[in-house]
Amino acid sequence: MCSFDPQPLVENSGLAFVGEPVTAAGTLTAKAAGQMLGARNSHGKPNADVLRQVVNAANLHRPGCMWQIDFPAGLTEAEAALFAQPFQRLRHSVGKDRDRWWVNPHADGRLRTALARRDRYLATPLGARTPEFTWIESSVVPDATILAVARDDDFTSGMLQSRLFAGWWRAVHPVRTPTLAVDSFPFPWPPSVTLNALTSTQEEHRHAVARAARGGDPEQVNSAVLAAYGWTAGLDAGELLAHLQELNRRRATIT
Repeated sequence: MCSFDPQPLVENSGLAFVGEPVTAAGTLTAKAAGQMLGARNSHGKPNADVLRQVVNAANLHRPGCMWQIDFPAGLTEAEAALFAQPFQRLRHSVGKDRDRWWVNPHADGRLRTALARRDRYLATPLGARTPEFTWIESSVVPDATILAVARDDDFTSGMLQSRLFAGWWRAVHPVRTPTLAVDSFPFPWPPSVTLNALTSTQEEHRHAVARAARGGDPEQVNSAVLAAYGWTAGLDAGELLAHLQELNRRRATIT
């Protein structure tokens, strides 16, 4: 149990999201999706416009395994019907028991807008004892078993791979809310700081963490991350957590 009260940081707003629930009625196997993707429609538009790949904790490294029919909210029933196979499949599965039955009721506009601004995002199973982040293409929808972080840079990847974040995750997650571990994590400097506003020292540390993340060596990642904070390599897990707690407290007072 967490022995302190971690506070979400305004500077981390918009980073972390829980994925969308997926209903069985709109779910497709890769084979069924492939058949629909290959079909032609009378209006000339491809079914790819209304089908999305979905990733969940079970297929995190195989996101092409599951798809969903995903009619956007702005589509009328008549417009949706022009995508013949997805429309008929959904009508057979869902029926017409709810208003605007063809529209995906779980589409999260805030999540999708955040991911659409990136080429890729970081995803980890929500239930992981230790976070297991991997890169996912931004066109792939995370389901409700996934925590998504809407960043596509290797620096953020390195930070979230580090033992500092792993210790923070174990202390905080899932206290209060599933996104709290990321919402409250004090990065060496606020994620909102633009690249051209970094000091030369911060730039050097940022590049070092990014290089280590791309190299995939955990020790190099941890060393680069500690250097970015200005902390020594001899600190144990408890001392690191205490430093992060204090940094969270200080950052939380800044409005």
